[in-house]
Amino acid sequence: MFLNTYTFDDFAKLVNMMKEIALKDNKHAPYLVLQLAHSGRFGENKVIAVHDEKLDKISKINFSYPVITDKELEELKQSYVNTAKLAKNAGFDAVDVKSCHRYLLSELLGARIREGEYGGDYENRTKFLKDVVNRIKDEVGIEVAVRLNISDFLHYPIGWGINEQGELDLAEPLKLIGELKERGVNLINITAGSPYINPHINRPADGESKKYTPPEPPLVGVERLIKLAKEVQSSITDLIVVGTGLSWLREFFPYVASGMVEKGYAKIIGLGRMAFAYPDFAKDIIEKNMLDKNKVCITCVRCAELKAHKKITGCVIRDKDVYLKPYMEMIREKK
Repeated sequence: MFLNTYTFDDFAKLVNMMKEIALKDNKHAPYLVLQLAHSGRFGENKVIAVHDEKLDKISKINFSYPVITDKELEELKQSYVNTAKLAKNAGFDAVDVKSCHRYLLSELLGARIREGEYGGDYENRTKFLKDVVNRIKDEVGIEVAVRLNISDFLHYPIGWGINEQGELDLAEPLKLIGELKERGVNLINITAGSPYINPHINRPADGESKKYTPPEPPLVGVERLIKLAKEVQSSITDLIVVGTGLSWLREFFPYVASGMVEKGYAKIIGLGRMAFAYPDFAKDIIEKNMLDKNKVCITCVRCAELKAHKKITGCVIRDKDVYLKPYMEMIREKK
């Protein structure tokens, strides 16, 4: 469900319900953040910032497909502002401007081959994200977070966080993070790669699709994301860095997460897939000091498949009464 004027009342009710239940059960209200995302070339209505033979093939786009214009990008900023206003009025504490995984804002960061105001040099490629952050801060007055690819791990010149030699280069990403911090962004979730191109980078897993064989053991991917979070946190110590990618560790992730926080690799650890499989994992960590290995995410990636096919999304394994049926429908549709 998307937040807009038609769904506003439902979102407001959801926010109130979550806060009321949390106050009753846990004696404190949650900090609620709404993500503002544009799926770009991977959305239903495909929008691209640049053409690239490999990415166009993956996203099934013809080379003659039009690139979003500078004028359209300028107009799009207002949509971010409008939704941020709705989020504030609905009771959210912050909005997260998603700029990762090669969605539209992420693609702009690597748009060296794009002409015009939003492509080419560093200032142009980062302009859209910084303008959106500035306008939300100035016009809405709500806290702004960013989920940011520290690197796409794609080829130059369309890759972000990659130099001409094809090597990891964090100079531009770290510069951008510093500029976002100066603009009042105090929380940044560090991620990398793309689930559509190199999923082993951003979600280390055992159960990837048969069409894709990860080129490395999942633990290597977990280690990479830990080190990338550490790189950012050690560079800007007063920034709240959210580390991600730990679901593959199953019931052992709390030990790694606490170690990361203790050693200053990140200030917060975020879980995505684990929250689908085991929604009360945080409560069990606090109250039981452990996780139930029969409830944890097994990184089978079925939830991601549901999301990619625009189906109701959750854990097919742990909550099969709800999600197995739509998953099987998806399988039949693919045949």
